[in-house]
Amino acid sequence: MTEANIERLVKMANQIALNMAANGTEEEVAEQIAQHLGKFWPPSMKDSVSEHLPAIQSKLSPIAYKALLGLSKEN
Repeated sequence: MTEANIERLVKMANQIALNMAANGTEEEVAEQIAQHLGKFWPPSMKDSVSEHLPAIQSKLSPIAYKALLGLSKEN
């Protein structure tokens, strides 16, 4: 996956985190985001994010990072 595609995934994850931020505690929201991504993102997107997670951590909101970290552990 290209760098532009990874940047798009980062933007999407951050937008989802922002939209869900008021849905509970940080832990609850991270779990909701992980469930959402697990349900709606195809395996190729999830795999790409998991593969690049250390490199993109600084570009992710803390809740988005926590969700993606949890998602990568599930895969």
